[in-house]
Amino acid sequence: MATSTHFDPEVRVGRIERPALMSNLARSFPFEARPVDALASAAAKAVASPAPAVIAIASPPPPAAPPVRRHSPLDDRRRSFLRMVSHELRTPLNSVIGFSEIISRELYGPIGNPKYREHAAVIRESGQKLLKLVNEVLEIARLDAGTADLILRPESATAAVKQAVNSLELEAQARNISVQIDVAPDTPLVLADARGLNTILTNLLQNAIAFSPEGGVVYVDVRPRGDAVHFRITDQGEGLNPADLPRLMRPFEQGENALTRRSQGAGLGLPICQLLCQDMGGKLRLRTAPGKGLTALVRLAAAVGQPFEA
Repeated sequence: MATSTHFDPEVRVGRIERPALMSNLARSFPFEARPVDALASAAAKAVASPAPAVIAIASPPPPAAPPVRRHSPLDDRRRSFLRMVSHELRTPLNSVIGFSEIISRELYGPIGNPKYREHAAVIRESGQKLLKLVNEVLEIARLDAGTADLILRPESATAAVKQAVNSLELEAQARNISVQIDVAPDTPLVLADARGLNTILTNLLQNAIAFSPEGGVVYVDVRPRGDAVHFRITDQGEGLNPADLPRLMRPFEQGENALTRRSQGAGLGLPICQLLCQDMGGKLRLRTAPGKGLTALVRLAAAVGQPFEA
């Protein structure tokens, strides 16, 4: 489906600090303390017997090395802390989820009153929500601390989109929402971290499914553009006031608007997507208007010298 929404890729240029011009000139042409008479005598000699002019051209300074993020002991402590928190929170949650599922399914035999089965199902669902929140908090903490350890490799855009769509199949079926995928045949492989790309697409698709009307359609369009690959995800929801978008990109932001009122999360999905895009050298842009749904555009670099999608 053709859409009228148009995005122009942006190129961010880092700030360049320029040294003071006068100080450079002063260093390039040092003055020597000499008597006025001596200066006048030297000038007279130069006029009487002018020497051939010699122009000295200074060689350009070597290009500045790109900034390198130096590894520090603090990074190791952050990684150790996140690993510890991850283990200490996820281990008991996995036990709660696992045993509540055993009880709700009565795998060891009937438990009598069906209310127990219902309560066990509620415990399992609550545990899964809490586990998702823990995973999101740890993910944004790693990204913010620069300890996410992303590995960029050529990845198939088609495979990444299909994997994300398949993981949300039950959610889409529950609301009778269909997902239409259109990948251009000349789309190259994308340079991305496999897990990070899956997280981005899954979060954006989950938002699109959650805020689309029942029986609606979510459109996923993948196209090459210059040296990049664009993933465009569009829903048919109510849309938002564009002025709300910057606020929704902040972690834990909850406000009085349609998106945050209907969402059961902690407001971390979009910030995580934005940080992952930045860490992979890409960009996330959102466009919306009241009554016109929301379109998310992910721009990632194409893998140079790699084959195109089949």
